[in-house]
Amino acid sequence: RFSLPFSKAVVSTQSTGNGEAPNNIGMKFYINARLGVKVDVPTCPTSTTESIKTKYHHSFAVRAARLWNKLPKHVNSVEDLSSFKVFLGEWLRRFPDRPPVPGYTRQNNNSILDWAPVVSNEGQVF
Repeated sequence: RFSLPFSKAVVSTQSTGNGEAPNNIGMKFYINARLGVKVDVPTCPTSTTESIKTKYHHSFAVRAARLWNKLPKHVNSVEDLSSFKVFLGEWLRRFPDRPPVPGYTRQNNNSILDWAPVVSNEGQVF
């Protein structure tokens, strides 16, 4: 249902945060009392070209941090990788899978970044 890049990004971020994988890109983790473990999204200088801004927005460091920051506290705070995958899978089942269909207007890009703000804790789409 969800793309392999999403799974790899989130699992890699979890492994990096727990020290099980090297932090070669310098991800900065912090704990928010209400939201759990979060990652600082790297900033892009405003004076750069559009080409550089596009590369920035599509870079692993930015995409992984944005995806990670969408995870709820009960998922992002799990330290064991096997348990994390179980909690992640349960959370992901709440999201509808509505890929684009030619000739129809789509609600969004069918991305976790698009769905997370509109899916309730019970899995209902607002």
